[in-house]
Amino acid sequence: MKGILFTVEVAFSILMILFILVFLFQGQNETPEYRTINYKYQAYHGLEVLEKRGDLRDNAVSLDVDEIETDISNFIPSHLTYEVVLYNETANITEIPVAIHSQEDVISVSYLIAGDMDAYNPKDVRVYLWGFS
Repeated sequence: MKGILFTVEVAFSILMILFILVFLFQGQNETPEYRTINYKYQAYHGLEVLEKRGDLRDNAVSLDVDEIETDISNFIPSHLTYEVVLYNETANITEIPVAIHSQEDVISVSYLIAGDMDAYNPKDVRVYLWGFS
């Protein structure tokens, strides 16, 4: 009888410990800071892949922002809104979206391209992301 009581006590204590562990660790979610870092990484990785394919440089030199946005859409989650803006050495070349100013949280990713083969004409490709909050 004493052995059965000891076994029941052990089983009950194991259940209590498991219940406490489940209760403590059930509500931990991903923090918003990690989400924004992941979104930045995805956008940067997309620009990096486009650069390795040679598409980013061609489109940046020809100022084709729409083509860059189409190509990068495969790397950015569909629930985010994003715009691509090109900058030269002194100012922006393409128009900065007006929607950025009305948003509360906007993150940006910048990718520098040195220019074309024959001329040093640097372009800064920036991707603005919002709609993640």
